[in-house]
Order: sequence, then structure tokens, then C-alpha cells
Amino acid sequence: MTATEPKDHDSGPFDVEDVESEVFADAVIEASDAFSLGTDGQVRQGFSGYENSAIRELVAPRTGTRPPLEVLQAQESVRARLGYRFKRPELLDLALSHPSWRNEHPSVPVDNQRMEFLGDLVVGLVMGEALLHLLPQGAEGDLSLLRQELVRERMLAAVAEELGIGQALRLGKGEEARGGRRSASVLADALEAVIGAVFLDGGYASATMVAVRAMGARVDELVSRYKAGNFVSRADAYASTDNYKTALQVLLSRQQAGPATYTVLAQFGPSHAPQFRVQCATSLGGQTRSATGEGPSKKAAELEAARQLFQRLQGLGLAGRG
Repeated sequence: MTATEPKDHDSGPFDVEDVESEVFADAVIEASDAFSLGTDGQVRQGFSGYENSAIRELVAPRTGTRPPLEVLQAQESVRARLGYRFKRPELLDLALSHPSWRNEHPSVPVDNQRMEFLGDLVVGLVMGEALLHLLPQGAEGDLSLLRQELVRERMLAAVAEELGIGQALRLGKGEEARGGRRSASVLADALEAVIGAVFLDGGYASATMVAVRAMGARVDELVSRYKAGNFVSRADAYASTDNYKTALQVLLSRQQAGPATYTVLAQFGPSHAPQFRVQCATSLGGQTRSATGEGPSKKAAELEAARQLFQRLQGLGLAGRG
């Protein structure tokens, strides 16, 4: 196959070979190399300065800070399932360190939140490129909805479970008691942190390979449904699966309304079990429409606020149009 003879993607699933062989992957790798030599080199230098020493503290065999043996064994299992050999294994250790672990071990200087932030961006980009690659004629709005479906919390949590990430997490006792190893939000965040760790260790091409290996089957299934006309994009269909943020976006798009915005109004409750209050607002028909929601995380509160606003607009007879 040459660069001028692209593969017919209808003939088979999207897998690692697609990423390795297609022209778009070559461009990605070239861009990743350039990025590593330029801006990324500065970012890594900054990361390696403070956080390298912090990571050494994290993984050092300090009394009272080493996780249980079964957690260490589970971490090794995750390494194997990822299919990626880390040049800096401590990055994966960091990605699997929940903030509650740091809170209960003052000598541990970092947790996985910064890596989760990075991984969230990387996963979204990888899934976006995969969809562009598989659906060259796909409309921007449809691609956006498909990508959102792939990166939503429930989807990422399911992938994390398959990789065994839950059992490999370093959790504080409080989070452990609350069932953190099975929490969808904890699992989704940890998966994003793991992808972020791969990106820092091996660059964008490596992160792409790992993400595609882990999520490729779901990409295939979703794209197949879309091509067969079975990917229902009606707002009420999203709402039926509790994906109210996407349901609201579909509704507003079809009403030619402004996008919904989410604002944290308050954080309250004890530090080990915080609650968030979020406002969801939009401009519709020249009027500002809004609703508030509460939840144990910002994501949960946003989802509840979106549900409240969606159902409020549904009561006005808007949700079923289009």
C-alpha cells in the first residue's frame, strides 16, 4: 500500500496496524518528533525538574508508604495489559496514585491529578483522529458526538476495569472504604492519567498505540453502528442512557441556541467527601435558561445540572423536535 492508495476502512476493524500503516499516523509521528525537539522538550525539562524528585519520593520504599503487595502485583498486571514497556516505570506508579493516597501519606509529594489533566487531552485527541481517519465524510457535529461518546466517564471506566486498573490503584483508607476501586469517576480519571503517563514516557505515537489497543474495539463498534444508521443521535436517546450533557448539546444545537456553560457555584462538605454545586446555563430564544445540580465531583454535579436543564426544556416541548 502506498501513500496514494489508502486502505478501504470498510473492509476491517480499526486496530493498531491501521495506526502504524496509514499516512495520517506518519504525519502524527513526524509532528510528535518535532514537538519533542521544540516546545515539548521545555515541558519535559520542567516536569523532570520538580516532579522527578517527587516521583522518587513516591516510589521510594519508605516505611508506611509502600502499598500492599496485592496492589503492587496488580500494577505489574496493568503494565502487561497495556502492551507498553515504560522507560520510566515510576510514571505509571504516579498515574495509579489517587489523591487520597497522598492525603493520608504526607511524605508523598504528588498524585495523579496533573497526569489526569494531560491524559484527558491526549485521549480526546486520539479518539478525534481515529474518527477522522475512519469517517472521512463524517459531519463535524456527528464526529463531535461520537468522540464525546467514546470519552465519557462510563466508557473510560469500563476500559479501566478491563485493564485491571481498579485493583492497581494506590488509595487512601477512606477512599478504599467508599469503594473507590469500583468508582466510575475514579477509574475514568485513572485511565486518563495512565495515558498521560505513556505520553510523557514515549510521546504521542506511543500514547496513540496504547489508547487504540485499549479502546479500539469500542471505536469499531461505535463506528459500525454509525455507518449502519444505528447510532441514534436524538437528544432523548442520550437522556435515556443518563448522558444528559450530550443530550442537552443535541437539543441546543437543533434549536440553534448557544452552547451550555458550566460554572462551579460552591464546594462544601468535609475534605474527604466534598460536594459540588454547579450551574448549567445557555441562551435560548433570547432568554437565559439555567439549572443547578449537586454531586460528589464536578463531573457528577455538571451531569445533574445538565439533567435538570434538559428536563426543564423538555417540559417546554423542545426536546422532541428535530
